[in-house]
Amino acid sequence: MSEPAEKGTGFIKWGTSIAVAGALAVIFSGYGYQWGWWHFSTGFSIIPWGTGAAIVGGLLAGIGLFRMKIKTQNMAITGIAGLFVAVLAIINIGYWYSEVQQGYPPIHDISTDTENPPPFVAIAPLRKDAPNPVEYSGEETAEAQKEFYTNLEPLQVALNYDEAYDLALETAREMSWKLVGENRQQGRIEAFEKLAWFGFIDDVVIRVDTAASGSIIDVRSKSRIGRGDLGVNAKRIKAYFEEYQN
Repeated sequence: MSEPAEKGTGFIKWGTSIAVAGALAVIFSGYGYQWGWWHFSTGFSIIPWGTGAAIVGGLLAGIGLFRMKIKTQNMAITGIAGLFVAVLAIINIGYWYSEVQQGYPPIHDISTDTENPPPFVAIAPLRKDAPNPVEYSGEETAEAQKEFYTNLEPLQVALNYDEAYDLALETAREMSWKLVGENRQQGRIEAFEKLAWFGFIDDVVIRVDTAASGSIIDVRSKSRIGRGDLGVNAKRIKAYFEEYQN
């Protein structure tokens, strides 16, 4: 094997190894928090370092491919794998950067009715140790929500109360949520969703009530931890309404 080929092989082996190690660090940053290895703040601090390693490693693998005059199949596949990991890391950065650029307000308690938000009842005992209290976050949160989420409103349906409630319950069961409680008499359905990566839990309460022409459905979604939510709770409410109407 020629000297340039040897150098290229070294770049590919080391670069791909660094890229994969960086990608694994990013993945385990969240699962490590779920498994009790470290605080979520530590997990967050791992992400930029792991991402940087994935990109740098991929670039080194790419340099190795460029320097190799005689490319064996195994080395070519290894180098391409390193580059692929780097591309995924860049795409991931781009996605989260675009999310941050949306300018989401630093709130985590979203409700279609901010004046009389649906209360958590069955969920309340599950939130007793949560950093974010079960009570509604208040007027400041309501104003921030109204200013940013201008089209987040209750859902009006031309169904009687029982029909609207049955469909609300059926729709909740079709979501990726775990039902905690439901009360037909009070028109309340409660559930939570555990997010995959860091395992953060957000709670949901649905309220069904009668209206002048049919029924009205309000939904509230609140994170148990964190100040802002990057729009996750509002997106969850919108996704529920979309599923309800399909």
